[in-house]
Amino acid sequence: MNHTAALMPPIAEADFFAARGGDRDAFARLVLATQKTVASIALAVTRDVQLSEDIAQDTYLKAWQKIGAMQHADSLLPWLQQVTRQAAIDHLRRRRHQPLALDVDDVRMAGAAATDPQPDAWLHDSQRAQQLARALDAVPDDSREVLLLFYREGQSSQQVAALLGLSDGAVRKRLQRARDALQSGLLAQVGEVARHSAPGLAFAALVVGALGPREAMAGGAGAAVGGKWALGAIGSVLAAFAVVLAAVMIDVRLAMRRARSAAERRALLHHGLVYAGVMASFVGILFWSKHGDWSQARLLAVSGVYSLVIIALGVGRARIRRRHRAGR
Repeated sequence: MNHTAALMPPIAEADFFAARGGDRDAFARLVLATQKTVASIALAVTRDVQLSEDIAQDTYLKAWQKIGAMQHADSLLPWLQQVTRQAAIDHLRRRRHQPLALDVDDVRMAGAAATDPQPDAWLHDSQRAQQLARALDAVPDDSREVLLLFYREGQSSQQVAALLGLSDGAVRKRLQRARDALQSGLLAQVGEVARHSAPGLAFAALVVGALGPREAMAGGAGAAVGGKWALGAIGSVLAAFAVVLAAVMIDVRLAMRRARSAAERRALLHHGLVYAGVMASFVGILFWSKHGDWSQARLLAVSGVYSLVIIALGVGRARIRRRHRAGR
């Protein structure tokens, strides 16, 4: 085993925070840094290279949507591993009636394990393909992904330990169990498959090309976009408040000019302040309902209540005028 290779952190914090802000290039670098781990976990469960890459791609598409809610760079890789394992297990449950075997028609898997000068001959050797499938099945569950990732990471147990969050000793024990379960010839075939079927630049490009728009982003450019949205929303509400208050003030001033006594003017002013407060709160309720995903029935009910309150205020103003003009 190679224990002297320099270990690089799988997740660069700068790329993580840039990706949180919507930087696709930074996200592509995160994919390149973690894709061997993710695909190896999927392959360990499914024993199918093409299916493992499909699952890995789906995992990264989910990560693109979820990364904005992650706070720390070191939380990304464990999240990717958990989601990948669960997705692979769920897939196997759905196709439980099918045998767990490698896809004989997968050129990358079959060709990678070929040892003779004619890979096509190996491709059509179903007996040899089934032997390779049984080899993966013979490896203990907790050792399979360690074994695959070991060959994909330059046979460095320390690198595998860093990627999977295990101790180097634990990785070596699992590797030994895998070796004990396989004959040397089959072990060499599994190693060839792991090395030559590992995802590379093409896989990362495929993932980035399939990325959709981000629904929500946090940090970096996402925070800037969110901040602009918040400022714009607050500005719209304040503008609506200003229009409503201006309209109420004009109405109150016209009513006060027609007042016949100081007492009537004071009563109309107090009434106008209550009226302005009701209208301003109604504007706030409308804004809240728009961004709070209210149901139509709830919005209609609140609007009906405010309509009754506004009608009552109109009746109240008429009573103020009658009372003061009657000399009360």
